[in-house]
Amino acid sequence: MNVKPIPKALLGESLVLILPTTTGTLETPISNVRVERTQSVSGLSTRTPKNSAEITVWADHKNSTWAEFPVGAKVKYGGETFEIIEQKLYKDSSGAPHHVKFTARIIGENGDEAV
Repeated sequence: MNVKPIPKALLGESLVLILPTTTGTLETPISNVRVERTQSVSGLSTRTPKNSAEITVWADHKNSTWAEFPVGAKVKYGGETFEIIEQKLYKDSSGAPHHVKFTARIIGENGDEAV
């Protein structure tokens, strides 16, 4: 079975992958991904709403900057910081990586992480 890459027309956005290291963090620019953002407000009162924004990201093995996106890693997108909460790697019939899809939840805005 021949699996085609994600079409370039569906890609084109960028983000920064943030991975912990023994001395701090490593920031890797990732390009040519597809990002869909969802946002909701939760809370019992309209006086204390909570921003529950999430992004779903697709990265293609051939047409995107390829990296591992482990659960718990952070990404910066659109001036906000998100934490990866779910990730799935899709493989072709030979077992080679085809694309990865992950969901990340907002943890900070404007460069500040939420506590």
